[in-house]
Amino acid sequence: MANLLATPLEKAEIDELLSLFPDFKGSVPEDARFWNKSDLELYIASNGQLRPKEDQGKAKSCPLLSRARQRLAELKIGEASGEYLSWARHLQRKQLQQLPSLELMPTPVQTSTQAPAVPKVPVVVSARDWCGQTWDMDFWKRLGQNMWWTCRSRSPAFEHDRKAADSVDVEGSPPEYMEYAQLLHSMDPDCLEENALAFPRIIMDGWCPFISKEGAALLEKHWRDLTPAGVKDMSPKWIKIFTTVFNMDFMDFFARFYKLALGAPGSISRLHRANNGAHVWHRQIQGRRLFFLFPPQDTAILAEEEGAAVDHLEGYAASVSPVDIFHPNAKRHAAFAKASAQSAILHPGESLIVPKGWWQYAVHLEPSVTLHHPFWGLQNRSHFSEELREAFIASKMPPELREVAARNISQIHDRIMEDDDDDSDFDI
Repeated sequence: MANLLATPLEKAEIDELLSLFPDFKGSVPEDARFWNKSDLELYIASNGQLRPKEDQGKAKSCPLLSRARQRLAELKIGEASGEYLSWARHLQRKQLQQLPSLELMPTPVQTSTQAPAVPKVPVVVSARDWCGQTWDMDFWKRLGQNMWWTCRSRSPAFEHDRKAADSVDVEGSPPEYMEYAQLLHSMDPDCLEENALAFPRIIMDGWCPFISKEGAALLEKHWRDLTPAGVKDMSPKWIKIFTTVFNMDFMDFFARFYKLALGAPGSISRLHRANNGAHVWHRQIQGRRLFFLFPPQDTAILAEEEGAAVDHLEGYAASVSPVDIFHPNAKRHAAFAKASAQSAILHPGESLIVPKGWWQYAVHLEPSVTLHHPFWGLQNRSHFSEELREAFIASKMPPELREVAARNISQIHDRIMEDDDDDSDFDI
């Protein structure tokens, strides 16, 4: 946009910006000296692709989008992530739930009035009325206005991510993200490939508003009613044991297991498996979100990559797949054609239950809010102690405390494995 309120940029300022991006191959337009300096930096960093446009009565940016663009310039990123570009190309096919590279097309996730006590395959459960159905973006604006979170171009984070375009992170508040999501929905709802740099996609995933004072009161009042019908979740009972042993506040720790994904159209949750053998449920509050799911027996086909824990508040993935499910590499991932996929578009009021070991990929189709929660029962309880161990950062603990923590968690593990009472309804 024209720099109407300041003096034109000096040649020295323009030359200084050019020196920061030696790979720039284009030429600087004559009128560039009348641009804002940040606009010119974006233009040079994008190799001439991001030219500022005059305001035509419609907002072209917002604080979070501006910071995302600035972050791309700082990292000298001149292209969108391959994952997003693949989705943008797939979207133009108009057959969202199809994967043309598979020999057998994805089957719809089965639906039911309630989840099975022992989840073995994904299930979509519908509920007309539930306590969180009004917790949309407008609801969270007030509660999250003083909270900041890390938004990422690729989520969850993975230890071995190296490409800069896949590792863009931008700080923002939930109200800022909501403004960003609505702006992208109005300016680029179809995720056009030519707009990939002008409207970079980031996702606010793993946001935990329940760790705040107001959020904690909300969770304490409603947590039992958040669980989809039929789900057998023993983890609250075992977390109570853990917090008692370590003299921790139950609700403070328990709140970390309830997180939100706020998404703009085209923001993606990468292909990954839940950590520590957890089942997961996703409850859709606002908008639509498309999921593709693959069974545990497809792990080899999906070329699983494993990584250690990453110290991010919004979480991480220990097992990810590098396969581009829309346009797989013909040489490296030829076996993907044999994969067995299921798909579901989750609408408000619907819940998706994903059993342990299943692979999941998700993309927001419009501004949306999803509440998600990992859970454990008698069938996957052997993994729960690993989840508890992640409550401590061993490298930051004195050796004697590490030994005490390890011994206590080992004893808690034994108690969990001896627990044959599958009654998950208890007093906290």
